[in-house]
Amino acid sequence: MKKSFLIGIPVRDFENPMSRLSEVLSKDQRISLSKSLLLNLVDVFQDENNDIYVVSNNPKVKEFCNDHSINNIETGENGLNEEIKKFINENRTYKNWTIVHSDLPYLTKHFARVWITLCTSKDIVIAASKDHGTPIFGGSKFFNDFLYGKNSFNKHINKLQKQNTEYERIFHKEFTFELDDADDYLEFLRHKPRWYKNIKY
Repeated sequence: MKKSFLIGIPVRDFENPMSRLSEVLSKDQRISLSKSLLLNLVDVFQDENNDIYVVSNNPKVKEFCNDHSINNIETGENGLNEEIKKFINENRTYKNWTIVHSDLPYLTKHFARVWITLCTSKDIVIAASKDHGTPIFGGSKFFNDFLYGKNSFNKHINKLQKQNTEYERIFHKEFTFELDDADDYLEFLRHKPRWYKNIKY
């Protein structure tokens, strides 16, 4: 039976991930953290109705996905927006979809289920990070005009309003807190999630 929910996780690379954390973590530590975040995200979204794909053209990401039996899609496109557009365009038969960034450390199985329920019951659900990025975005209505980059949340909202598409903004920390900079990492260390105990630096 075909699964109904499509999940895309864009990952740029494992050569120099999370570069804004370089003042508090070495490159090897950032690589290890990035991989652990991705594994947690795949784990919490695992469900019999979900197809999960890492969207990346990077060879090291592809190798990591192969080693951990994670589906990887290489779009052949350059740039996050074009990669995600092609990924969504080629998978329009799913009833529901979400694009989720891999640096959301507090997502748990419970909140993954909450998000999936929201996506299946609303046209669009969307969250904003502290710098007005779009860490997670999805719904039951097709959308394919992604505008990731600086101030992407407001750009997405403007686009949805122009399209007269109903949306609901979600404020839970689990969907808005990204490990983006040194201040985020220090807060993260004060409130370590359960999966973090398994990380190896």
